[in-house]
Amino acid sequence: MPISFHIKDTTDPKVKAFLEYIKTLDFIHFDRDDIPTWQKEQLDQALDQHKDGTATYKDWNEVRKEIFAKYKVH
Repeated sequence: MPISFHIKDTTDPKVKAFLEYIKTLDFIHFDRDDIPTWQKEQLDQALDQHKDGTATYKDWNEVRKEIFAKYKVH
């Protein structure tokens, strides 16, 4: 019977050690939905911009209007 669990913080040294350990067990199988490298790079760049204060944001109402206009939705 498969068992699933989620780990939220993979930056914690204890979590990293745990993951490295369970990778050595022959009855453990990892299913991982990796994102493409280009997408990860974009996300990392956006996070860096958010952290250093250089990110720009749009108001949801403005974005919604643009999307509705682009796809002719009313």
